[in-house]
Amino acid sequence: MSAIFIAIVAFGLFGAAVFISGFIVAVREAVRERRDGAPEGEWVDKGRYGWSAFFAVFASAVVIALAGVNPLWIYAGPLLAIVTATGVGIAFFVGRDKGVAAPSLERP
Repeated sequence: MSAIFIAIVAFGLFGAAVFISGFIVAVREAVRERRDGAPEGEWVDKGRYGWSAFFAVFASAVVIALAGVNPLWIYAGPLLAIVTATGVGIAFFVGRDKGVAAPSLERP
């Protein structure tokens, strides 16, 4: 086994652990909120995710282009996927700390 294979597997296991633990936390919170029975509040997400989405698309395009130039760049694809999954797992943890505004009694 090559060193890059071992590194990708190690990073992949770490990313999977972060994603799965964040997903479990998010599911537990969703079940808890569903059982709460209180009216759902108006949640306002003030995060700025446009730049991170732009970077992800740009990085993917660059890796695809570079894979055509040098086969060594083919290893960057799995690393980008692992970073993305880890970021989503972290977002599950960050999302539970977001507050809500006053409960909304009207449903649209």
